[in-house]
Amino acid sequence: MTAPLILCVEDEPSLRDDIAFELHEAGYAVTAVADAREALTFLESRRPDLILCDILMPGMDGRGFMSHLRQSRPDLDDVPFIFLTALSSRQQVIEGRIAGADDYLTKPIDYDLLRATVESRLNRMQRLRAMPGDRSGLTALDRLAIGVVLLDANGGVVHANPLARRLSGEAGILLSGRITTSGEDGRKLSALIAALISDEGMAPTGLRLDAGCHLMIVGMSLPARAHHDEAVAMLILSGADGQPPLDNATLGQLFDLTPMEAQVACLLAEGLRRNQIADRLAISGTTVAFHLRNIFAKTGVQRQAELVALVLSVPLARPVI
Repeated sequence: MTAPLILCVEDEPSLRDDIAFELHEAGYAVTAVADAREALTFLESRRPDLILCDILMPGMDGRGFMSHLRQSRPDLDDVPFIFLTALSSRQQVIEGRIAGADDYLTKPIDYDLLRATVESRLNRMQRLRAMPGDRSGLTALDRLAIGVVLLDANGGVVHANPLARRLSGEAGILLSGRITTSGEDGRKLSALIAALISDEGMAPTGLRLDAGCHLMIVGMSLPARAHHDEAVAMLILSGADGQPPLDNATLGQLFDLTPMEAQVACLLAEGLRRNQIADRLAISGTTVAFHLRNIFAKTGVQRQAELVALVLSVPLARPVI
Protein backbone atom coordinates (compact mmCIF):
# COMPACT_ATOMS: atom_id res chain seq x y z
CA MET A 1 0.00 0.00 0.00
CA THR A 2 1.32 3.44 -0.94
CA ALA A 3 2.04 5.64 2.07
CA PRO A 4 -0.20 8.73 2.35
CA LEU A 5 1.53 11.86 1.06
CA ILE A 6 1.70 14.87 3.41
CA LEU A 7 2.58 18.34 2.10
CA CYS A 8 4.17 20.44 4.85
CA VAL A 9 4.48 24.20 4.22
CA GLU A 10 6.68 25.76 6.94
CA ASP A 11 9.19 28.61 6.58
CA GLU A 12 11.27 27.74 9.67
CA PRO A 13 13.90 25.21 8.45
CA SER A 14 14.50 23.36 11.74
CA LEU A 15 10.80 22.95 12.47
CA ARG A 16 10.12 21.90 8.88
CA ASP A 17 12.80 19.21 9.16
CA ASP A 18 11.49 18.00 12.53
CA ILE A 19 7.93 17.68 11.25
CA ALA A 20 9.09 15.80 8.16
CA PHE A 21 11.19 13.43 10.31
CA GLU A 22 8.35 12.70 12.75
CA LEU A 23 5.87 11.99 9.94
CA HIS A 24 8.38 9.83 8.06
CA GLU A 25 8.89 7.83 11.25
CA ALA A 26 5.10 7.41 11.46
CA GLY A 27 5.05 5.85 8.00
CA TYR A 28 3.99 8.79 5.84
CA ALA A 29 5.55 10.15 2.68
CA VAL A 30 6.36 13.84 3.21
CA THR A 31 7.19 16.74 0.93
CA ALA A 32 8.35 19.77 2.93
CA VAL A 33 8.54 23.22 1.33
CA ALA A 34 9.40 26.68 2.65
CA ASP A 35 6.52 28.81 1.36
CA ALA A 36 3.26 28.96 -0.57
CA ARG A 37 5.04 29.56 -3.88
CA GLU A 38 6.93 26.28 -3.59
CA ALA A 39 3.76 24.53 -2.46
CA LEU A 40 1.83 25.72 -5.51
CA THR A 41 4.61 24.51 -7.79
CA PHE A 42 4.49 21.10 -6.10
CA LEU A 43 0.69 20.94 -6.47
CA GLU A 44 0.94 21.41 -10.22
CA SER A 45 2.16 17.83 -10.55
CA ARG A 46 1.28 16.02 -7.31
CA ARG A 47 -1.83 15.59 -5.18
CA PRO A 48 -1.20 15.25 -1.42
CA ASP A 49 -3.48 13.39 0.96
CA LEU A 50 -3.18 16.14 3.60
CA ILE A 51 -1.70 19.64 3.88
CA LEU A 52 0.03 21.07 6.96
CA CYS A 53 0.61 24.79 6.63
CA ASP A 54 2.08 27.53 8.80
CA ILE A 55 -0.06 30.68 9.00
CA LEU A 56 2.62 33.36 9.35
CA MET A 57 4.90 33.03 6.32
CA PRO A 58 6.67 35.56 4.09
CA GLY A 59 4.87 36.37 0.87
CA MET A 60 1.50 34.62 0.70
CA ASP A 61 0.55 33.63 4.26
CA GLY A 62 -1.25 30.44 5.24
CA ARG A 63 -4.77 31.87 5.06
CA GLY A 64 -4.05 33.38 1.66
CA PHE A 65 -2.65 30.06 0.45
CA MET A 66 -5.70 28.14 1.62
CA SER A 67 -8.08 30.71 0.14
CA HIS A 68 -6.25 30.49 -3.17
CA LEU A 69 -6.58 26.71 -3.21
CA ARG A 70 -10.28 26.80 -2.29
CA GLN A 71 -10.99 29.16 -5.18
CA SER A 72 -8.66 27.85 -7.88
CA ARG A 73 -8.29 24.13 -7.13
CA PRO A 74 -11.72 22.56 -6.47
CA ASP A 75 -10.11 19.19 -7.16
CA LEU A 76 -8.35 19.59 -3.79
CA ASP A 77 -11.51 20.41 -1.83
CA ASP A 78 -11.47 17.04 -0.10
CA VAL A 79 -7.82 17.29 0.99
CA PRO A 80 -7.67 18.04 4.75
CA PHE A 81 -5.96 21.33 5.56
CA ILE A 82 -4.37 21.82 8.99
CA PHE A 83 -2.93 25.14 10.17
CA LEU A 84 0.29 25.34 12.20
CA THR A 85 0.76 28.52 14.23
CA ALA A 86 2.33 30.03 17.32
CA LEU A 87 -0.77 32.19 17.79
CA SER A 88 -2.89 30.19 20.19
CA SER A 89 -5.48 32.76 21.29
CA ARG A 90 -9.13 31.77 21.15
CA GLN A 91 -9.81 34.43 18.50
CA GLN A 92 -7.04 33.08 16.27
CA VAL A 93 -8.51 29.59 16.51
CA ILE A 94 -11.98 30.91 15.65
CA GLU A 95 -10.62 32.86 12.69
CA GLY A 96 -8.80 29.78 11.45
CA ARG A 97 -11.98 27.72 11.64
CA ILE A 98 -14.02 30.39 9.86
CA ALA A 99 -11.36 30.62 7.16
CA GLY A 100 -12.01 26.96 6.38
CA ALA A 101 -9.23 25.01 8.08
CA ASP A 102 -10.07 21.43 9.00
CA ASP A 103 -7.90 21.56 12.11
CA TYR A 104 -5.50 23.78 14.00
CA LEU A 105 -2.22 22.89 15.80
CA THR A 106 -0.25 25.37 17.89
CA LYS A 107 3.50 25.73 18.34
CA PRO A 108 5.57 24.40 19.95
CA ILE A 109 4.29 21.32 18.17
CA ASP A 110 3.16 18.39 20.31
CA TYR A 111 4.26 15.60 17.97
CA ASP A 112 2.02 12.98 19.56
CA LEU A 113 -0.94 15.29 18.92
CA LEU A 114 0.33 16.01 15.40
CA ARG A 115 0.48 12.30 14.52
CA ALA A 116 -2.94 11.65 16.07
CA THR A 117 -4.52 14.58 14.20
CA VAL A 118 -3.01 13.54 10.88
CA GLU A 119 -4.09 9.93 11.37
CA SER A 120 -7.63 10.96 12.34
CA ARG A 121 -8.06 13.23 9.31
CA LEU A 122 -6.65 10.65 6.89
CA ASN A 123 -8.85 7.89 8.34
CA ARG A 124 -11.92 10.07 7.88
CA MET A 125 -11.08 10.74 4.23
CA GLN A 126 -10.41 7.05 3.66
CA ARG A 127 -13.88 6.19 4.98
CA LEU A 128 -15.47 8.76 2.67
CA ARG A 129 -13.58 7.52 -0.38
CA ALA A 130 -14.43 3.90 0.47
CA MET A 131 -18.16 4.57 0.27
CA PRO A 132 -20.06 1.99 -1.79
CA GLY A 133 -20.48 2.70 -5.47
CA ASP A 134 -24.23 3.10 -5.08
CA ARG A 135 -24.63 6.79 -4.34
CA SER A 136 -28.28 6.92 -5.36
CA GLY A 137 -29.17 9.00 -2.32
CA LEU A 138 -26.70 11.71 -3.28
CA THR A 139 -27.74 11.46 -6.92
CA ALA A 140 -31.31 12.12 -5.84
CA LEU A 141 -30.16 15.22 -3.93
CA ASP A 142 -28.44 16.46 -7.08
CA ARG A 143 -31.76 16.41 -8.96
CA LEU A 144 -33.69 18.44 -6.37
CA ALA A 145 -34.94 21.94 -7.14
CA ILE A 146 -33.54 23.09 -3.78
CA GLY A 147 -29.98 23.60 -2.63
CA VAL A 148 -28.91 20.91 -0.16
CA VAL A 149 -25.65 20.71 1.81
CA LEU A 150 -24.84 17.77 4.12
CA LEU A 151 -22.47 18.45 7.03
CA ASP A 152 -20.39 16.13 9.19
CA ALA A 153 -19.84 16.35 12.95
CA ASN A 154 -17.00 18.84 12.46
CA GLY A 155 -19.04 21.14 10.22
CA GLY A 156 -17.28 19.86 7.09
CA VAL A 157 -19.15 19.49 3.80
CA VAL A 158 -19.98 15.86 3.06
CA HIS A 159 -21.98 16.71 -0.07
CA ALA A 160 -23.44 19.78 -1.78
CA ASN A 161 -25.79 19.43 -4.74
CA PRO A 162 -25.31 21.60 -7.87
CA LEU A 163 -27.97 24.17 -6.94
CA ALA A 164 -26.43 24.64 -3.49
CA ARG A 165 -23.06 25.28 -5.10
CA ARG A 166 -24.55 27.80 -7.52
CA LEU A 167 -26.50 29.70 -4.86
CA SER A 168 -23.59 29.74 -2.43
CA GLY A 169 -21.23 30.94 -5.16
CA GLU A 170 -23.56 33.82 -6.01
CA ALA A 171 -23.62 34.80 -2.32
CA GLY A 172 -19.82 34.64 -1.96
CA ILE A 173 -19.85 31.46 0.15
CA LEU A 174 -17.20 28.78 -0.36
CA LEU A 175 -18.32 25.14 -0.08
CA SER A 176 -14.88 23.58 0.16
CA GLY A 177 -13.99 21.33 3.06
CA ARG A 178 -15.80 23.73 5.39
CA ILE A 179 -18.37 26.42 4.58
CA THR A 180 -16.79 29.88 4.71
CA THR A 181 -17.84 33.45 4.02
CA SER A 182 -16.79 36.81 5.37
CA GLY A 183 -18.09 39.48 7.72
CA GLU A 184 -21.25 39.32 9.78
CA ASP A 185 -22.81 36.72 7.46
CA GLY A 186 -19.84 34.45 8.12
CA ARG A 187 -20.29 34.75 11.86
CA LYS A 188 -24.04 34.05 11.63
CA LEU A 189 -23.50 31.04 9.39
CA SER A 190 -20.74 29.64 11.61
CA ALA A 191 -23.00 30.02 14.65
CA LEU A 192 -25.85 28.23 12.87
CA ILE A 193 -23.61 25.33 11.87
CA ALA A 194 -22.14 25.05 15.37
CA ALA A 195 -25.66 24.86 16.82
CA LEU A 196 -26.73 22.21 14.31
CA ILE A 197 -23.83 19.81 14.82
CA SER A 198 -24.18 19.97 18.60
CA ASP A 199 -27.95 19.47 18.53
CA GLU A 200 -29.45 16.02 19.03
CA GLY A 201 -32.90 17.22 18.02
CA MET A 202 -34.58 17.78 14.69
CA ALA A 203 -35.77 21.38 15.12
CA PRO A 204 -34.96 23.48 12.03
CA THR A 205 -33.44 26.93 12.30
CA GLY A 206 -33.77 29.71 9.73
CA LEU A 207 -31.17 32.24 8.64
CA ARG A 208 -31.15 35.03 6.06
CA LEU A 209 -27.83 36.30 4.72
CA ASP A 210 -28.05 39.85 3.41
CA ALA A 211 -24.81 40.14 1.48
CA GLY A 212 -24.84 39.45 -2.24
CA CYS A 213 -28.11 37.92 -3.39
CA HIS A 214 -30.07 37.54 -0.11
CA LEU A 215 -29.51 33.84 0.39
CA MET A 216 -31.93 32.13 2.77
CA ILE A 217 -30.94 29.00 4.69
CA VAL A 218 -32.76 26.40 6.75
CA GLY A 219 -30.60 24.17 8.93
CA MET A 220 -31.68 20.89 10.48
CA SER A 221 -29.90 18.30 12.62
CA LEU A 222 -30.29 14.79 11.25
CA PRO A 223 -31.43 11.95 13.53
CA ALA A 224 -28.83 9.47 14.73
CA ARG A 225 -28.30 6.44 12.47
CA ALA A 226 -30.63 7.91 9.86
CA HIS A 227 -28.17 10.05 7.96
CA HIS A 228 -26.01 9.40 4.90
CA ASP A 229 -22.50 8.29 5.83
CA GLU A 230 -21.09 10.87 8.27
CA ALA A 231 -23.67 13.62 7.70
CA VAL A 232 -25.21 14.81 10.96
CA ALA A 233 -26.85 18.02 9.73
CA MET A 234 -28.39 19.47 6.59
CA LEU A 235 -28.61 22.98 5.16
CA ILE A 236 -31.34 23.88 2.66
CA LEU A 237 -30.50 26.94 0.52
CA SER A 238 -32.77 29.17 -1.52
CA GLY A 239 -32.56 32.60 -3.12
CA ALA A 240 -34.97 35.35 -2.18
CA ASP A 241 -35.91 35.97 -5.81
CA GLY A 242 -38.17 33.76 -7.84
CA GLN A 243 -39.63 31.95 -4.86
CA PRO A 244 -42.70 29.90 -5.88
CA PRO A 245 -45.94 30.43 -3.96
CA LEU A 246 -45.99 28.84 -0.52
CA ASP A 247 -47.75 25.50 -0.38
CA ASN A 248 -49.68 25.02 2.86
CA ALA A 249 -49.82 21.24 2.55
CA THR A 250 -46.10 20.82 1.96
CA LEU A 251 -45.24 23.25 4.74
CA GLY A 252 -47.48 21.27 7.07
CA GLN A 253 -45.76 18.01 6.15
CA LEU A 254 -42.31 19.50 6.69
CA PHE A 255 -42.98 20.67 10.23
CA ASP A 256 -45.93 18.48 11.25
CA LEU A 257 -48.31 21.45 11.28
CA THR A 258 -52.08 21.12 11.20
CA PRO A 259 -53.79 22.64 8.11
CA MET A 260 -54.82 25.71 10.13
CA GLU A 261 -51.32 26.12 11.60
CA ALA A 262 -49.82 25.92 8.10
CA GLN A 263 -52.23 28.59 6.88
CA VAL A 264 -51.35 30.90 9.76
CA ALA A 265 -47.62 30.43 9.15
CA CYS A 266 -47.97 31.14 5.42
CA LEU A 267 -50.09 34.25 5.93
CA LEU A 268 -47.63 35.56 8.48
CA ALA A 269 -44.80 35.01 5.98
CA GLU A 270 -46.79 36.90 3.34
CA GLY A 271 -46.68 39.97 5.59
CA LEU A 272 -50.09 39.89 7.25
CA ARG A 273 -50.40 41.08 10.84
CA ARG A 274 -52.11 38.95 13.46
CA ASN A 275 -55.40 40.86 13.26
CA GLN A 276 -55.36 40.57 9.46
CA ILE A 277 -54.79 36.82 9.72
CA ALA A 278 -57.73 36.59 12.11
CA ASP A 279 -59.94 38.45 9.64
CA ARG A 280 -58.77 36.38 6.67
CA LEU A 281 -59.43 33.08 8.44
CA ALA A 282 -62.52 34.26 10.32
CA ILE A 283 -61.06 33.35 13.69
CA SER A 284 -60.30 35.36 16.82
CA GLY A 285 -56.98 36.98 17.65
CA THR A 286 -56.74 34.65 20.64
CA THR A 287 -57.02 31.65 18.31
CA VAL A 288 -54.30 33.05 16.06
CA ALA A 289 -52.03 33.42 19.12
CA PHE A 290 -52.84 29.83 20.16
CA HIS A 291 -51.85 28.51 16.71
CA LEU A 292 -48.65 30.58 16.72
CA ARG A 293 -47.59 29.06 20.04
CA ASN A 294 -48.03 25.60 18.54
CA ILE A 295 -46.12 26.61 15.41
CA PHE A 296 -43.23 27.98 17.47
CA ALA A 297 -43.04 24.73 19.43
CA LYS A 298 -43.06 22.54 16.30
CA THR A 299 -40.56 24.59 14.27
CA GLY A 300 -38.21 25.28 17.15
CA VAL A 301 -38.17 29.07 16.75
CA GLN A 302 -38.98 31.56 19.51
CA ARG A 303 -39.78 34.82 17.76
CA GLN A 304 -42.14 35.87 14.99
CA ALA A 305 -39.31 37.26 12.86
CA GLU A 306 -37.48 33.92 13.07
CA LEU A 307 -40.63 32.09 12.03
CA VAL A 308 -41.08 34.33 8.98
CA ALA A 309 -37.44 33.80 8.00
CA LEU A 310 -37.85 30.06 8.40
CA VAL A 311 -41.02 29.83 6.30
CA LEU A 312 -39.58 32.04 3.57
CA SER A 313 -36.43 29.93 3.56
CA VAL A 314 -38.32 26.77 2.65
CA PRO A 315 -37.78 26.48 -1.11
CA LEU A 316 -40.84 24.64 -2.32
CA ALA A 317 -40.48 23.72 -5.97
CA ARG A 318 -43.41 23.64 -8.36
CA PRO A 319 -44.59 20.16 -9.33
CA VAL A 320 -43.09 18.73 -12.50
CA ILE A 321 -45.80 18.52 -15.18
